[in-house]
Amino acid sequence: MPKGTVVKADKVMPFSPPGAEDIYVSRMLLDKDNCGSEGLQVNHGVVKPGRSLPGAAHPVPYDEIYYVLSGEASLRMDDVDYDLEPGSVVFIPADTFHALTNKSQTEEFVILTIWPGTPEPGANEVYDTRKEAWGTSYREID
Repeated sequence: MPKGTVVKADKVMPFSPPGAEDIYVSRMLLDKDNCGSEGLQVNHGVVKPGRSLPGAAHPVPYDEIYYVLSGEASLRMDDVDYDLEPGSVVFIPADTFHALTNKSQTEEFVILTIWPGTPEPGANEVYDTRKEAWGTSYREID
């Protein structure tokens, strides 16, 4: 495998969990399946206008980082609400409940999520569902 990988987000197949097609779209940009990374995973996520993600708490050791690319959202971490806007960076420690609500009725909320490697089964529902549906976490658009 060559050293380093370049991925263009618009060439990555979007994935939505069944029943969430009008809520959330995920594109796995970098992980073990497409670049061999054992230590990092980068995902491009879109929360549709006016929609919310129900939230989750990922087990240890799965800290998570959000980097906001566009849009505005409200993030609930445990019992505290935060306003997010482009350029915001969020650190979510493992075992911390977090949920997102897109504050706009017209614009998408777009983030990069960064994880410490490939999650174990049960640690990330979207990742698990994509692997089950596709047999891999990464697909390119033909």
